[in-house]
Amino acid sequence: QALLYRLSGDYNPVHSDPAIAKVAASQGPILHGLCTLGFAVRAVIKCTGRGDANAVKNILGRFLLHIYPGETLISEMWLQGSRVLYQAKVKERDRTVLAGYVDLRHIPSAL
Repeated sequence: QALLYRLSGDYNPVHSDPAIAKVAASQGPILHGLCTLGFAVRAVIKCTGRGDANAVKNILGRFLLHIYPGETLISEMWLQGSRVLYQAKVKERDRTVLAGYVDLRHIPSAL
């Protein structure tokens, strides 16, 4: 994923070069924030928007910690009106790495 997300235009070597990442005080390359946000919002869309990305009106995310490629992300979410509050945790470290909300255009009747 880290190498694939270089196609987004972020060529920062901290995402791909272990030597550079260690100089930046990291254990190794870290996952792009865009990738992390994509996984979290995809989980929200799958669970609350029935997989329809057009249901999303607005997205906000706050990055709290780095994620290493290969770590397991756990998505948690809570419905608050037409807003879905979410957080993503790294299972291996039991730490929240991303938190925010997704505003939906409409709430599916099944929720």
